[in-house]
Amino acid sequence: MKIENIVSSGSFNQPIDLHKPSSNCSYIEYGKNRYPGAYLKFDGHSVTIYRTGKYIMPGMRSFQDMQQTFKRVKEILSPFTDVTLFAEPEVRNMVYSSQTKHELNLTNIYLELISQELDAIYEPEAFPGLILKTQDCTFNVFPSGKFLILGCTNEMQATVAEQYFLNLIDIL
Repeated sequence: MKIENIVSSGSFNQPIDLHKPSSNCSYIEYGKNRYPGAYLKFDGHSVTIYRTGKYIMPGMRSFQDMQQTFKRVKEILSPFTDVTLFAEPEVRNMVYSSQTKHELNLTNIYLELISQELDAIYEPEAFPGLILKTQDCTFNVFPSGKFLILGCTNEMQATVAEQYFLNLIDIL
């Protein structure tokens, strides 16, 4: 199982005057008429910051990446804000990828899942994968056997979800 994406968010615990840093910092893109937030872009990352003091950090590839990005955000914004008030980012969503041992017949799997009254969608004309929704996460499943686990907030939850799906496929 591999982490593909981590989305986290948090608060600077203070309002941010987006005009000030955007006019003095080359890393910040802000167009008030385009979007109510500013984009802090560096090292291949784009962090969205709002005047309310909230922020969103999508596209992280690891927890270390998330922490390093947050550290860099603090460095960039330190001339404009009190970084001692910044709250650490909290994970809101994680996407993991994994693989079954064999290719999958999604039509047969879909029919079996709905016969068990599981929340499954398979419309190959609209999306090439099968979507299975559970209480804790969502799976995007592809004929190659690759599947994505979406909506987890920690690695343990994703590990349990992966095992659930692999067991489910084995009994179908």
